[in-house]
Amino acid sequence: MGNAQARKRIRASDFHYLAKFTAFVSCELVEEYYNKIMDKSSDGKMSKQDFIDTFHLAFPNRPEDKVVKLADEIANKNGEISMANMLILFYLFCSGKTEDNLTHIFNLFDQDGNKVITIDELLNLMSVFIEIGEGKNHKIDLATVMAEMFQKGDADKNEKLELKEFTQGMLTHPVTSKILGIKTIDALLEIM
Repeated sequence: MGNAQARKRIRASDFHYLAKFTAFVSCELVEEYYNKIMDKSSDGKMSKQDFIDTFHLAFPNRPEDKVVKLADEIANKNGEISMANMLILFYLFCSGKTEDNLTHIFNLFDQDGNKVITIDELLNLMSVFIEIGEGKNHKIDLATVMAEMFQKGDADKNEKLELKEFTQGMLTHPVTSKILGIKTIDALLEIM
């Protein structure tokens, strides 16, 4: 996810939500760290150290060695981590309700802000989401999971997922619902 795209998708409500359901003290602190990283990372990717530092601010009780291992697992070959990956992890690990977390994930990937996720937007989401939940070397057929999840959610068959449909699809598909249930680094690292 590029810098300009990421900035457009992050809303004030995201900062408020993360401040409320993580250990960030205030939404201003969340926004400050986000802006600092985005200024350093014009392409929307951060260093592993920036990820580790930010993750520790949000979740200070998570063991440092596990956070380092998680950063190693999700970093690309250049040792960078996308902002989308970090934000999805924050939503997965925060103490908010799963449905509320999904609302924020939905908004993050609704590229044009039209309140629906199209096939292309879903592809971007699924590739990030499944890589986080299954690891880089996963054997899951992304196209199959995406099509099945889309079918489960697209109740009105209009080829778009509104928020309610997206939530339904994510909660009822076996692969995505399993990933949504992961709340510890140990559980995540175990399947990576």
